[in-house]
Amino acid sequence: MKPLLDDLLPIAAFILVGVLGGAVKYLRQIKQKIKDFSIIQLLITVMTGGFLGMLTYFLGTEMGMSGPMIGFMAGMAGLMGDEAISFYTNKFKGMP
Repeated sequence: MKPLLDDLLPIAAFILVGVLGGAVKYLRQIKQKIKDFSIIQLLITVMTGGFLGMLTYFLGTEMGMSGPMIGFMAGMAGLMGDEAISFYTNKFKGMP
């Protein structure tokens, strides 16, 4: 149980990085007039970004990547949003 508690702060940090990536994506879409502002859509986008940040943390940790590299990837995954989900799904489809 102790190792899990030690990992909570880094996991939360990378979730936050993913959330920020999702927020940037949504704000860019509003600025480019792709979407109109919607609080529900904003929440969906940042929650997706946070989920992707967490997945990226687990993947990067398992692959032995450095913290800054995982942080970069978590932010990019949050920024990519749906595209990152498709990438992860296709990449790991059929793995045991």
